[in-house]
Amino acid sequence: MNDPLHSSAIEAPNAVDLAEMLGWREAAEEWGGDEEATPLDIPWQDAISTRAYDFIVTWETGGRAYYEQVIRARPVWPAFASGITIGCGYDLGYHTRAEFEADWGTRLPRAAIERLSRVIGFRTDDPGRAAKVTRAKALVRSLSDIVVPWDVAIAQFDAAKMPKLVGQLYGALDNLDRLHPHARGALLSLVFNRGGGGFTSTKDRFREMRDTRRMMADGDFDAIPGCLRAMIRIWGAESSLAKRRRQEADLFEAGLAEMALTEGLAALGALETLEAPASPAAEDHEDVAEQTDDHLEALDAPELESVTEAPGQSLADVRWNPNDDEQPDYRHLPKLPQGTEFDLTAEDLEALIRANAFQVLPGRVLFALRGARLSGAEKREDVAAITLVDQRPDHHDFRCVIGVLDRGSGRLWAFRASTVPEAKALVNGVAKARSGQFEGNVLPTGCYTYTVGTHRAGTSGEIRGVLRLSKSRDGASRVIALRTLDDVVYDRRDFWHDCAPADNIHPGRRRQGFSSLGCMTLPGDYDRGRRLHTGLWADLREALGMGRTFAASDDGQQFSAMLLTGLDAALASRQRTSGEAASLQRLRFGSQGDAVDRLQRQLGLAPDASQLVGPVTRAALIQHQQRKLGWADGILSPEAEAELGLTVFN
Repeated sequence: MNDPLHSSAIEAPNAVDLAEMLGWREAAEEWGGDEEATPLDIPWQDAISTRAYDFIVTWETGGRAYYEQVIRARPVWPAFASGITIGCGYDLGYHTRAEFEADWGTRLPRAAIERLSRVIGFRTDDPGRAAKVTRAKALVRSLSDIVVPWDVAIAQFDAAKMPKLVGQLYGALDNLDRLHPHARGALLSLVFNRGGGGFTSTKDRFREMRDTRRMMADGDFDAIPGCLRAMIRIWGAESSLAKRRRQEADLFEAGLAEMALTEGLAALGALETLEAPASPAAEDHEDVAEQTDDHLEALDAPELESVTEAPGQSLADVRWNPNDDEQPDYRHLPKLPQGTEFDLTAEDLEALIRANAFQVLPGRVLFALRGARLSGAEKREDVAAITLVDQRPDHHDFRCVIGVLDRGSGRLWAFRASTVPEAKALVNGVAKARSGQFEGNVLPTGCYTYTVGTHRAGTSGEIRGVLRLSKSRDGASRVIALRTLDDVVYDRRDFWHDCAPADNIHPGRRRQGFSSLGCMTLPGDYDRGRRLHTGLWADLREALGMGRTFAASDDGQQFSAMLLTGLDAALASRQRTSGEAASLQRLRFGSQGDAVDRLQRQLGLAPDASQLVGPVTRAALIQHQQRKLGWADGILSPEAEAELGLTVFN
């Protein structure tokens, strides 16, 4: 998702804006902070987008730099009718002692709690405001040694303030589930500042909020940005509140644009609805005819340097999602500090095969670790253990590992690689999505079958002897791939596409970076005239028993490829070395067995003989998650099955 702090579409508030915003809170003055909140069926984080959350945090706190450099993480009196304020706009003048204890009692030292408790309920309103202002300034000086670190402030904000205000929003308006998370976030920002009670108030100053409530009930969403801008009459066009209302309107319109994009693609027939068929086909499906995201020769040509940027999207914006909880490959996993070093052995990989119920083909097995690096080297060959470092991938360089496990001997090979699309693919993909085309995807973690064949056959970029995501040398397997249609950062609310993207494994073909629309790549190239493979890519072929020069006998060889994350591998290694019993058990694409049979039945599918999580079962699981949670990762863990109403694991 986009970061509004770095987006030209949103102008960050300045210091004057923030001082006025922190000091004047219509919600507190008008309603006293006692509005009824509706209990939520979903976590509040799933109600709004990351862009909307960052927008609200910026306006409510000024952001981390303002908080630490201007406020200096200390209690302040923002003026107007406010009280002493701490953390992320937490005004002690509008809270009770019980609320303060509940919100902060375990977050600050006891001595600080006691001192701050003495100013509960104090605020500089009439009558007697002049004397109260003098007292407020003295109180700030006396409390200036109390520090509320940013991390503590934002944790309190997330744990207490956000759930309450999101609940008020849902209690006040209908049809919120029909809006894009950007648009819901714009309305939540309004509630933060003006309160949910304004939607039903009979006062003239709230007439636009009443109109907004009516428009939401009628589904007249296009008119709401106009209502937000019309509120400017209350404060004047140059006020900070006018700036905030304009930006809320812009954010709401961004949500409308995303809704229109999705509807337009659906009208073009581009978005298949992930619905479980009444009588599902066998999961052990046949390949379809070769498909690829590469409608033109486009990005797989190593000489290509051009990129078509969509409005507001550039190569500089492309990044891996920094929040693991927003990333489908990582959200379900226990967390370790990034940069954790660990030794990976055959025992660890075998444990991951069992934990995920993967049924791998005989012979050597490919493994790919999304977000990992070899410690002190770019390859390790024919060893008993590999020292790795957990990290996160990006779309600019090789920040993953692809290797080979010889299950008979327990020996390992590993090479620097990438398992994600390159940055240009994301930027071009978002631009093309606006005209109903797809380009670029992330292949989800799971276990896949790869067959030696030809990549981009019959083109100038043809490569013989690659590993095709296919059960035949010239087909393409159907999978459920992740695509982003609205920005250049993948997250758990992006579009899951039932497709055959031909996400093959091949050489990166560039001196810097790699060429990929979704394929897994290793540094190296292919000389078509001599049929010669080079670089780490050629080393991988040798580890699989093929030569550096392509031979016709290579074609048709098949391998299982287990795609997981570096964090999965680190957790397996930790379990082996420490004896910790953290569950690694998962069902995901490629899982097979009795647990899959139970999952299929509980999802309303007629189980097939293969008991395999293929595209049909994964699509049904994604649909079930989206219906229950509002997002999906297509992965089932023992910890998650209860909230999904499933009982799959023994």
